[in-house]
Amino acid sequence: MMLMRKSDLIKFLSGREITYSFLGRVFEREVDRRLLENLISRKEMLLRYKSLNDPNAITIKEGFEELSKYLSTLDEGRMNETVLELAADYANLFLGVKYAFFGKGIPHPSESAYTDGHLYGDVIDRVFEAYLEGNLVKSPNFHEPEDHIALELYFMAHLCRKAITSLNNEIYQDLLKYLNMQKDFLSEHLLRWAPRLADDIIKNANTLFYKAIGKILKGFLSIEEKIIDEVIEQMKTMFSEKLS
Repeated sequence: MMLMRKSDLIKFLSGREITYSFLGRVFEREVDRRLLENLISRKEMLLRYKSLNDPNAITIKEGFEELSKYLSTLDEGRMNETVLELAADYANLFLGVKYAFFGKGIPHPSESAYTDGHLYGDVIDRVFEAYLEGNLVKSPNFHEPEDHIALELYFMAHLCRKAITSLNNEIYQDLLKYLNMQKDFLSEHLLRWAPRLADDIIKNANTLFYKAIGKILKGFLSIEEKIIDEVIEQMKTMFSEKLS
């Protein structure tokens, strides 16, 4: 990846923020009609990943292609039925309905469930500390634990916005700080468990929508793991005089 101009870095950070925010919203709660119609209106934009030649992008390209295909098959006259179908799949996947009744499905979509084997494990304190350092406070309306996948993804989107603001204001030390916070949160948290969650979603989803989301999550994190160090080094090179 070559970032030759400040505008390139802003565009890159904005694209990451949008993807993290989108995934956070999908995992936060069921898909409603508004979100579904918004995705349908923008389904052609989902295919922008087709142009990526990076071998690490294969999974995310498949995910966005499958999501676009799914949206193209929807009947506007059956939108309410589609929303109910997706709600049922969300419940089976992320609310433990299938897991509780049939012993099948996936664990709770939180880091503790995957790393400690139960909710509210020791890792939740470290996640909470990261949020405090990044000045992120969980909404009282969201009743899931701090290490829920939606919140961890929203936190990364939050850090991307912080980095963009720092870059626009030419506060390059803060830009470096927020990029390093992203790197640390990826390595210490998301990359330790979310790829396994993605595999479980792909395996257990009943709808093409959530199978595609699982691939997008897995593919996006794979790209993030490979690229975050390069982004930081690019930033240091671009703004070396400002950082000295």
